[in-house]
Amino acid sequence: MTYTHKDKTYQDIFSLAKDLYLDSDFYAKELRDGEVLDFIKEQDEAKYERLQMLSLLSLSDDVFVFKAGEVLNPFMSFRLKGMCFETYQEIGEKMLLTSPNVDSVLVQIIRYDLLSDHMKTTFFASSHKEMFETVSSIEKEGGEDIPYAYFHMAYYLSKKKSIYFRGKEYPDLYNLTYFLCKKEKDLIALGSYLSHSPLLKAYSLYSKEKEGIIRYLHLCEEVEKAKNNLDEFLEKRRENSEKISEDI
Repeated sequence: MTYTHKDKTYQDIFSLAKDLYLDSDFYAKELRDGEVLDFIKEQDEAKYERLQMLSLLSLSDDVFVFKAGEVLNPFMSFRLKGMCFETYQEIGEKMLLTSPNVDSVLVQIIRYDLLSDHMKTTFFASSHKEMFETVSSIEKEGGEDIPYAYFHMAYYLSKKKSIYFRGKEYPDLYNLTYFLCKKEKDLIALGSYLSHSPLLKAYSLYSKEKEGIIRYLHLCEEVEKAKNNLDEFLEKRRENSEKISEDI
């Protein structure tokens, strides 16, 4: 038995698995209840049964197709919804290019622990224990702060030491802020964004100007605390003034 999709005929499940990511939306349905299941069952009934169990889990379509591919061919490069990466470093570089926003597809790498899962499936984890442990740790950070974990993973994998913003690379924070000050009209909003930016927080871990950024973030935090304290003081003073006026 063979299986044909979009004029391409597959003789085995291994070659089929390599192409699932190219039409993720289609296979998200087909792998749950389509004729491809008959083809897979004939080729390998044990893997067919694993897919049946996988389909019962509450997974996004992209993640379901990703994991189905791992079941059918566990030794593939990382493939997710139209994107194929030959190395983990390429994943990090792609993630950085989306900054300051997180990509709706790539963020699933963090949300569903796809990277550590892929490392275990391909046995990469057993020969690169330190990297596997770091990746797993960053994925856990996603439980508290998805955007920060996203950019933390991006910098860790890419090995980059410069800062990325809207698809462009800047050698340091000074060059980025200089460029933004030329483009942005609301500098107050810009300053507020940078002080709370998960991108900047992650960048500080790997940047050559690490200490300077840490001091900058600390200063922003202290300024915000001072502002909150002042606002609280003024609010209490206003309330006391109103109370005094009522008593009079």
